[in-house]
Amino acid sequence: MGIKITSTDILKNKALMVKLNRKKFNRNKTDKLMSEEICKLKKVTEKGAVRVNKSLFPKSVTQATNDIYSKAGKYYYRVSLPWDDQGYRLLSIDIYTEFTKKFKEFANNYRKEVAIFVESIQANVALARETLGDAFDINDYKFIAPNGSVDQEMLMNMFQLDLEWDVVSSGDDLRAVLTEADREAIAAQIDEQAMKKFSRAQEHIVTTLRDHVYAIHERLCKSEHVFRDSLIGNLEELVDLIPKMNIAGDPAINEMAAEAKKHLTKWDPQTLRDDDQKRKEVSDSAKKILSNMDGII
Repeated sequence: MGIKITSTDILKNKALMVKLNRKKFNRNKTDKLMSEEICKLKKVTEKGAVRVNKSLFPKSVTQATNDIYSKAGKYYYRVSLPWDDQGYRLLSIDIYTEFTKKFKEFANNYRKEVAIFVESIQANVALARETLGDAFDINDYKFIAPNGSVDQEMLMNMFQLDLEWDVVSSGDDLRAVLTEADREAIAAQIDEQAMKKFSRAQEHIVTTLRDHVYAIHERLCKSEHVFRDSLIGNLEELVDLIPKMNIAGDPAINEMAAEAKKHLTKWDPQTLRDDDQKRKEVSDSAKKILSNMDGII
């Protein structure tokens, strides 16, 4: 049974659409010449069957920017809900202030690390020359001009971390050029489609919670199963977010989150490793919560 939403007022007053735009420097590149040499040496008959990839820089050079890129993406997908095929996701107004503050930190730190990367590019290319040996090819570094100068604008454009915002469309947004009958028909269709997408977004909250609860049951049901601290930590973070992400204010969803918090996060991970009885208690509680979720979605 799916979660049904019946009013567009919730969407207009409680949610925004947000899209994450992000790019990072791709340090991996296929070396065509070396690929051809290997294929010839190994008598490979199909073109492209074997490819040689190389790293333009050591991993440490892009580690800082990649870490922020990854953390920003994980945060964005964790606190927002799926919406459309154009990359937009639904964000609750209740989490807007917290979200924008957090993302501003990501964006500022990303810009700082990108600036460091750009400033150090000559030294990093020199390092790559030493690391790659005969596999080094200056033509792989398109931002390096023939005279050795760096095209900083090209380099900066290889990085991006920002947001696009929009409001959720409803039937009320239709222009007056349509006849009244057409407006009513199309408005009803737009609102119906919006409600279906909103229902799926709300269902995503439940399925995400269910996935976390299932993981706890699966890892704790047998004493020989190893688990990380994040198994419990990730659930703690999720159940605190759910009331803010629950745009429709569905009490059943909030109750499920509260039950999971009460019964599955009461012990720290090490206690669950050391105490078989408590481990079984949490595993059994997780199984019961999963059973209670049946029929919600």
